[in-house]
Amino acid sequence: MKMMIDGVFYNPEEIDFEGVLQKLVELLGEELKVLSLEFPEFAAIYEPECYYRSGFCLDKEVDKELSNDELAKIREEIIAVFPEGTIVYSLKCEIL
Repeated sequence: MKMMIDGVFYNPEEIDFEGVLQKLVELLGEELKVLSLEFPEFAAIYEPECYYRSGFCLDKEVDKELSNDELAKIREEIIAVFPEGTIVYSLKCEIL
């Protein structure tokens, strides 16, 4: 059984995405499998502002089914790793 984590985020400024990824490894463990990474790139313009998009898709083997509350807690911990002002476009944490 595995947990899939898929997220897309927007920030008004470029972020230290490598630092965010390191914090995710500290939070979720070194056994994460990276399926895809989207390093910050200029992606959206809403005059007069612009945003940088970043994202990832990660898998992690789990020994047991996690409850919806446990998955929601992981989701909130992931959001907390990003800088203040981050827009969470999507963030899924689910058991496959």
